[in-house]
Amino acid sequence: KNRDDSNCDLSGVTECHSTVTEKMCNLTAEELRHGDASYTPSSGFALRKFTQPEISEDEVLIRVYATTLSTRDCLERIRRDNTESLSNDAWVPGHEIIGRVVEAGSNTEQMLHRRVAALLSHGGGCSRYVRVHSKDLIDLPENHFSASSQDMVHLLSTYMPAYQCLERSLPDSDESFCGATDLMCFDSDDEDFAPKGPLSGSSVLINGAGSPVGLALVELSKKAGAKVYALSHSSHEQHIHELGVKEWYPLFRKQEWKTEWSGRMDVIVDTVGDYDNYQNFYEVMASGGKFVRMNTTSCNNKFVPMGKSTEDYFSVWEVKGSSVHRMAIDYDIFDCYRKEKKAFKNDLIYLYSLFRSGRILPRVFSSSSLDKLDEEWQKVMQGGATGLVVVS
Repeated sequence: KNRDDSNCDLSGVTECHSTVTEKMCNLTAEELRHGDASYTPSSGFALRKFTQPEISEDEVLIRVYATTLSTRDCLERIRRDNTESLSNDAWVPGHEIIGRVVEAGSNTEQMLHRRVAALLSHGGGCSRYVRVHSKDLIDLPENHFSASSQDMVHLLSTYMPAYQCLERSLPDSDESFCGATDLMCFDSDDEDFAPKGPLSGSSVLINGAGSPVGLALVELSKKAGAKVYALSHSSHEQHIHELGVKEWYPLFRKQEWKTEWSGRMDVIVDTVGDYDNYQNFYEVMASGGKFVRMNTTSCNNKFVPMGKSTEDYFSVWEVKGSSVHRMAIDYDIFDCYRKEKKAFKNDLIYLYSLFRSGRILPRVFSSSSLDKLDEEWQKVMQGGATGLVVVS
């Protein structure tokens, strides 16, 4: 059964201190047996029974309608698979959720019944219910956000990090925003009268362009009037060309793209985080260019090459790679979410307006239920998904 709002019976929600069980009258016995989908390196996926969470006075309980399987989850799974101390540690994937508050603590009663979004820095979204501190919520009033939960979680997981990386690449950006920078160029048959966006005419290189966030970066950059250059795995070539990108190379053909694109790039957005490419990025960057580094799609800097700290890694490098590292503008969606909440919501409103007008389109690889999660994740881990897997 789809977990969207239309299927949520709120008639059982009365007082904020009512028991969770009273608010779950719309769940079947089968659904209660599937409280969440957890992953353990030693034994793989398992569906666990529902257990009643206890919330504090400043927390809320959210009925989850949609979450995602994204690059963040794949990287966390790889980290756990390669960390012996975590071999028997159960972990629930899903870093972004859309849902509705069904129980509120004594200090958060105003949030009861509201539709909300939240980012979970350590995962946990592949659950029926999630406990979240009220300060980590973004209110999604229905009069502003009428899209399905599946579409909203797609905007949150892919277009939001793509858009905010491009915001940080703008000329004279101080990395402090009130949000909702209009990047788009208006459509017009006469280019002389088409208003120009802040990236219009710029050359933008996207590394990792075949991932869901990478494809969103391609789409937003092109609609902003930029000329897009793309690097990706060879298997993603067709999807990138279908978005109208002509300048594409597989990442491993470094000498070719470094030579052909030398000195052209006004903006480079790196979604991969492979520091070994930094000296090549130095060669293709134009004078005064911007380099935006997405922290391995916002995994809270957990993944550092060869087990070294960033400083140790670059201390042994020659000047070109070190120069790119020093000039990098770091982007982490969790930092923006926590520190710039108003800007974050404004950006989400802006992206939703683009979605409603048809100027951006969700790119969903598949939709899955909790009991089918293992099968879909295998496709993602093997590189078979260029769109997002939405779990509902």
